[in-house]
Amino acid sequence: MKRTFRYLVFYGALMSLWILLAKLKLWPPYLFPTPWSVAEQMYSGFQDHSYWIAIAVSMKRVVIGYGISVLLGLILGLGVASNKFLEETIGGLLVSLQSLPSICWLPIAVLWFGLTEKAILFVVVMGSLLSVTISM
Repeated sequence: MKRTFRYLVFYGALMSLWILLAKLKLWPPYLFPTPWSVAEQMYSGFQDHSYWIAIAVSMKRVVIGYGISVLLGLILGLGVASNKFLEETIGGLLVSLQSLPSICWLPIAVLWFGLTEKAILFVVVMGSLLSVTISM
């Protein structure tokens, strides 16, 4: 009960701050909209199915990208684990590259693939490939 009350107070204060800042118009409405305009846009996006389509496309990219990551990660991970030379050379590189945020792969993806579906899949694959490889 106490925890629920804390949540209600916190999120109520957060919502009040949002409304206050939106009413002060410190930023244009397209940068900092009111909560009710966000709710209206969400409602219309789900009503005209554009959000559902975008969610489906994103989930397809995640499934394909992660599937490729698992396949390549298993192969690369088994290779590194079973070969001393690969472990000593590529192993350290894999660990160091894993610390990069996924967004760092975006410029390379755009240079190599342009603004295409392949670039998006490349970023998804690189975001999870190294983790899968090291886990293997």
